[in-house]
Amino acid sequence: SDLIGTDLITFFGSNVASNQPVMMKYLYHAKKAGTQIAVVNPYREPGMDAYWIPSDMESALFGTKISDQFFQVRVGGDMAFLHGVAKFIIEQGWHDKRFVENHTAGFDELKAYLDGLTWREVETLSGVARDEIERYARMIAQAEKAVFIWGMGITQHTSGEDNVHAIINLALLKGF
Repeated sequence: SDLIGTDLITFFGSNVASNQPVMMKYLYHAKKAGTQIAVVNPYREPGMDAYWIPSDMESALFGTKISDQFFQVRVGGDMAFLHGVAKFIIEQGWHDKRFVENHTAGFDELKAYLDGLTWREVETLSGVARDEIERYARMIAQAEKAVFIWGMGITQHTSGEDNVHAIINLALLKGF
């Protein structure tokens, strides 16, 4: 029920079709209900482009495209991508200022850090062009409800904890 009815689901560093096939049925139903699904990963998992849900006749016969958008970060580029997305959301004023003020700490420090990052650095470190980063930021900005899911592709880095903090910071910017 957390997935069906949300506006956006994003998978970070997770190959859900291969590693969590039961979840694919719920993603299928979420898509049918209008949810957008984005994937941020170095590996473009084929199952997110064409997956066969056996309990649905149409999907079982023809397959179903699960992901709407794929953002191919370079290995280790997740945090730079996330920082770029947060940077753009803040620059555009798309963050939930009231939520941030009332329910978070350290926003000014985060903003100062992001302001110090150049777009060239973000693009180089993430491996993703600025317009793609901005496209994902728009998806987040337009969502009233979102679910961010990460897997071992995020946590099994020397910066795994920082990667998770970057995802959480992004969610908190919108009050998710």
